[in-house]
Amino acid sequence: MNYFQLVFKQMRQRALSTWLTTLSVMLGVGLAIAIMVIGRESESLFGQNDYGYDAIIGKKGSKLQLVLNTVYHLDVSPGNIPYSQYLNLLKPAAGHPVPADNYYKYVKIAVPTVVGDTLNGLYRIVGTSLKLFGYDDHGDPLPPDEVLDYRPNEKLEIAEGRAFAGNKFEAIVGSDIPRLTGNGIGTTLQATHTPASPGHPADIHMQQWTVVGVLAPTHTAIDRVVYIPLLSFYTIAEHGAGLIAQAKLREGQAPDAVDPDSDADQPHPPDANGIEHFSNYDFDTKDQTIHLNLDKLPPEVWAISAILVQSRGGVSEAALEYDLNNATDVMAVNPASVMRDFFATFLSPMRVLLLLICSLVTIVAAVGILVSIYNSVSARLKEIAILRALGATRSTVLALICIEAGLIALFGSILGVALGHGINAAGAWYMLRKFGENLSYDWWELLYEGIYLVAVIGLAIIAGLVPAMKAYRTPVATNLVAT
Repeated sequence: MNYFQLVFKQMRQRALSTWLTTLSVMLGVGLAIAIMVIGRESESLFGQNDYGYDAIIGKKGSKLQLVLNTVYHLDVSPGNIPYSQYLNLLKPAAGHPVPADNYYKYVKIAVPTVVGDTLNGLYRIVGTSLKLFGYDDHGDPLPPDEVLDYRPNEKLEIAEGRAFAGNKFEAIVGSDIPRLTGNGIGTTLQATHTPASPGHPADIHMQQWTVVGVLAPTHTAIDRVVYIPLLSFYTIAEHGAGLIAQAKLREGQAPDAVDPDSDADQPHPPDANGIEHFSNYDFDTKDQTIHLNLDKLPPEVWAISAILVQSRGGVSEAALEYDLNNATDVMAVNPASVMRDFFATFLSPMRVLLLLICSLVTIVAAVGILVSIYNSVSARLKEIAILRALGATRSTVLALICIEAGLIALFGSILGVALGHGINAAGAWYMLRKFGENLSYDWWELLYEGIYLVAVIGLAIIAGLVPAMKAYRTPVATNLVAT
């Protein structure tokens, strides 16, 4: 009978104690693995540097708030900036002089976005241009090098349907929206300005957008976003009144009071040409097109929440940031830099704490093995004495106890790895459903976990040396006589 057969026989004889000890190791290793993965992947998730654009332009204020709101669609918008800031990033029209505040020389691609409403109070609605999806204002495909990457070499693709028309009430939804809300191709949706609260009904705009396209999965927050034409965002009476009020404030004037119960969104009956007239736009019922009333809502008062910018490379991004950050009301930030700083400031210390907890959990698991086997040795002194009497050397007894400790650690570690990854799979599922961001990692990183498991088994064997030394010193004659 070899060593392992003897060890397994001893473990079967005290199965309950063995399984309880294995369970404690499993829970400890499972918690440690979960902590290791969460700590590692939180850096990948929030400290990522794989953005397809290298600058976000928005209202001067908190850089982190701007990035969280624009990229992850969390938090509230820090405010709006004039639409003219976006125009200043575009190539001047042929034959026109380049204005002093034009930044086209730094900018390769710029895409405006505006936020303020949600779908069902849960999913962000973003007003944007066709450029985000690879089309010009006329709906014609753009050259690939003129299409913004949401991640390096990855562009948004429409998996089902088509792109919206820039002058119609149409929408493109992220890949998760049809599953979460039922808003697939051909359905209509309305924007919620203020979700329902106790004693207050939800403030839902009367405009209805028809879903004409569904994006391919990106495994980012984009999958849970509804995109509508920028022009249609401005048709909402409350938005128009708000933009006019903001423009007056910028000019130092007192804004007009906005009546939230105003019927400004209600249309007049269609005229002979089938045109419905609203407060700040006309709607052609024949071809379903929007015509903004530029007398009431001129481009000078338009505003946007942020601009996604892909620079021309080199020092362009740094120069753009420097020039814009010296302006009075806007700023440009590098999202990768902001999120790395966020991780270093807030998440990195937490990661160190988690690693400390991981180490303590491992030590507790090793102590559990030590206590269990020590008690087992105390109860098996007769068996050990018999083994010695049959010719087993002290080294053999020492090896048997250490092997037993190592096997318990091995079995518990294998089960712990399964438990830890099960916990993280559940966490990844929750993150994906709640925030549209997934916890994913490369399999080669399992090497670190393998090293950790070897360390756990080694620590368990070292812990087993304490009861092993007790068995090593067991006097044969005394224990045989005593029994």
